[in-house]
Amino acid sequence: MIRLIGMLTGAALAVAAIVITLGLPELAATNDVPVQSPPLVVSDTPAAVVTEDMTEAVADTVADTVADTVAETVAETVAETAAETVAETVAEIAADPAVMTPAASPSQNWFAFWSPFRSEIAADGFISELQRTTGLDYRVVKLKPGVYEVAFAYSDPLDRDSKLDRITAATGLDMSGG
Repeated sequence: MIRLIGMLTGAALAVAAIVITLGLPELAATNDVPVQSPPLVVSDTPAAVVTEDMTEAVADTVADTVADTVAETVAETVAETAAETVAETVAEIAADPAVMTPAASPSQNWFAFWSPFRSEIAADGFISELQRTTGLDYRVVKLKPGVYEVAFAYSDPLDRDSKLDRITAATGLDMSGG
């Protein structure tokens, strides 16, 4: 506390010595240039305001219209594609009587043939490339968080081996270790 009082007293004495030596500074403005405020632009008609408001309204309306049109187009395209896919699938099932019989769908097992992936995205990418290359159906099996296996369906050991051979032939990957 004593130090603070000493510092303040010293500062006051220094300012007093400067004022006595140099005199009081003049605080009045001595510039010959008068200080002017910026000019105000006053318009008799509010045309600029109306134009800006109309521009914003038109932009909002156009944005809403474009968004609605895009949403409707996407919805129609998805609906048409889904309807076509369902129609094709129904036609394929109806054309193949073996698919309609319950005896034709033996119990399927899933065989994980690759080391686990750490992310589902990586496993899905691997599956999409394999499906494009081999034409087989694959699934991602989540064992626990951070462990995803890629598997395919098979009905018997011969089916499993033939699918492994098909993967090997299409990709060049060695599946003998299974």
